[in-house]
Amino acid sequence: MSLNHLAFIIVVLLAILWFGLLVTEKWELVQIGQPLNRFDQPGIRWQGVWKEVFGQHRVLQERFSGMMHVMMFWGFFIVSIQTVIFFLNGLFPVIPIPTGLIGTILDTAFDITALFVLIAVMMAAYKRYVAKTPRLVRNWDAGLVLGLIALIILAQLSIESFQWALNPHMFWAPLGSVIGSWLHHFGHGFDQRGLQISIWVNALGLLGFLVYLPYSKHFHLFVAPFNIYFRNLDNKGHLPALNFDDDTVESYGIGQVADLTWKDLLDTYACVQCGRCTAVCPANQTGKTLSPKNIIVTLRKQLELVGPILNEAAASRTPEQQALLEVPLAGGVIPEQDLWACTTCSACVEVCPVYDEHVVKIVGMRRHLVLTQGEMPNEAQNVFRNMENQGNPWGLGVDARQQFAEAMGIKDVSRGDKPKVLYWMGCAATYDDRAKKVAEATVTLLKQAGVDVGVLGALEKCTGDSARRLGNEYLYQSLATENVETLNAADPEIILTTCPHCFNTIKNEYPDFGGHYTVKHHAEYLAELIAAGKLTPVKELDETLTYHDSCYLGRYNDIYDAPRDILQSVPGVQLKEMERSRDRSFCCGAGGGRMWLEEREGQRINQNRAQQALNTGATTIATACPFCLTMIRDGVQSLGQEQDVKVRDFSEILADAILPIVE
Repeated sequence: MSLNHLAFIIVVLLAILWFGLLVTEKWELVQIGQPLNRFDQPGIRWQGVWKEVFGQHRVLQERFSGMMHVMMFWGFFIVSIQTVIFFLNGLFPVIPIPTGLIGTILDTAFDITALFVLIAVMMAAYKRYVAKTPRLVRNWDAGLVLGLIALIILAQLSIESFQWALNPHMFWAPLGSVIGSWLHHFGHGFDQRGLQISIWVNALGLLGFLVYLPYSKHFHLFVAPFNIYFRNLDNKGHLPALNFDDDTVESYGIGQVADLTWKDLLDTYACVQCGRCTAVCPANQTGKTLSPKNIIVTLRKQLELVGPILNEAAASRTPEQQALLEVPLAGGVIPEQDLWACTTCSACVEVCPVYDEHVVKIVGMRRHLVLTQGEMPNEAQNVFRNMENQGNPWGLGVDARQQFAEAMGIKDVSRGDKPKVLYWMGCAATYDDRAKKVAEATVTLLKQAGVDVGVLGALEKCTGDSARRLGNEYLYQSLATENVETLNAADPEIILTTCPHCFNTIKNEYPDFGGHYTVKHHAEYLAELIAAGKLTPVKELDETLTYHDSCYLGRYNDIYDAPRDILQSVPGVQLKEMERSRDRSFCCGAGGGRMWLEEREGQRINQNRAQQALNTGATTIATACPFCLTMIRDGVQSLGQEQDVKVRDFSEILADAILPIVE
């Protein structure tokens, strides 16, 4: 065994050992997190890995960056074949380097791939350092990794070229043969030394890259496939419930990194820091300091700061270490204003290429603020008080729904009626005069179609959605438990809602409390009635519309087509899409309980969204949510366009096109 061979073996073993120790250290930190079952449905999980890792599905949703990453990923994947051959030959010289036809095929594939990878490196450098894309951080870490990638590719190309120069008949390669024929003129000794230098540059570059990964944000290259495999397969609109039955619990929500689940902590290492989440965040894009990316990055830094302390015995901790552990995540590590700025629209989660879950962490920290620290905005206190005392955020009486049932001539469960279709009015349609018109239009359409419909009347209370997403899980569970008892007693065939927040809560979250129902949003149900011929739009309206996708109807529940199908069924209606629509829609600003909070920082989100709608040139903006209706209407008014542009629920537009009821 030569000294060169021995040195190669030692360097490889040391690098692998170093990398293994670093990965073990990171895994021990991840294991600090709370238990969570993400090992179910392996078939679906592997399908996701194939689609997102090998198919680069989410990555490709941005054209320039997507093509760059695809070239980089598949380039490295193919280059890895050469890398395996390189290390096998270096460790075990008896294993020959492929020659002849096989060598030609492999080296030709490598040469083509090398060009694509180098182009991708230049694209990445241009995007980060020349174009200076705002969401990307310009630091030495990213530059170093790009440099290492280029070095590895050039070193392997150099090895190929020197091998050809020393033995032109071994194989043929598009680049290696051309460069090798030039190097051949420098003589055997020069080529031999060049080959040895290239081998060591390649080895040290590859092993250095391997060892550096755990220190860098590029550790995501190793972690991302695991994070995608363990992604959330539950309903997107479902939040985990807190257990209030354990009297020994003194802290609720996410107060420390140890309160996060192991998957939450894995998210922090999977984060690409690409900034896509922040670039689509409505709060950030309207001048708030909230950055979903920074929250994930900050959690990783905090994990690495206090994680080793948590893994030590409590008795051995110094006062300084104990002081670090007592700093809460919410308000201590992450500013309160950032947590309260979130609309829980889930745009960040939708675009994340590695399936990080931002919203559940933010809500978890809100829970700690409200339930453990007793900290919350003043407006939230008023809303909670109204929900506790009157069962609705407005703090108004319970007889309004009974009055609605009487006025509309429909059944009232609180007075002993039993309708087949139970219309869950929601608080907005009950207490807000504008939203009440949507309820009237919807019920009018249902009656026109001959639907046996009724309401809970005085028995209905707020679903608790806003309380839950504002962090008051205890209040939410109190309301949810009471509502489930009421609904189970009513036992309707279908529950119909006009509010996506009520729809999401009853459909996706009430099952945790024993409430299993068939729940439909009025967009779904009215579309079914039209398809069945029970409703037929006949009046031509001659309107140009744009439709605003509600976050809790669209991103959380994948209902995009039903409202559009209804609008396009109306004669004369022309539908124009906003630039940000469907799963890329921009929040109205009311989600996550923000409906009840003042917006004091930056531009108002609803004003920004209203401007996006106005840019289409539409004369009517259609919505499918009472909160969106209020926010978009206020946004249009703030821009001085209320005389020229109407904001209406799609059901009102449909009602205008349906023949009137003949009494």
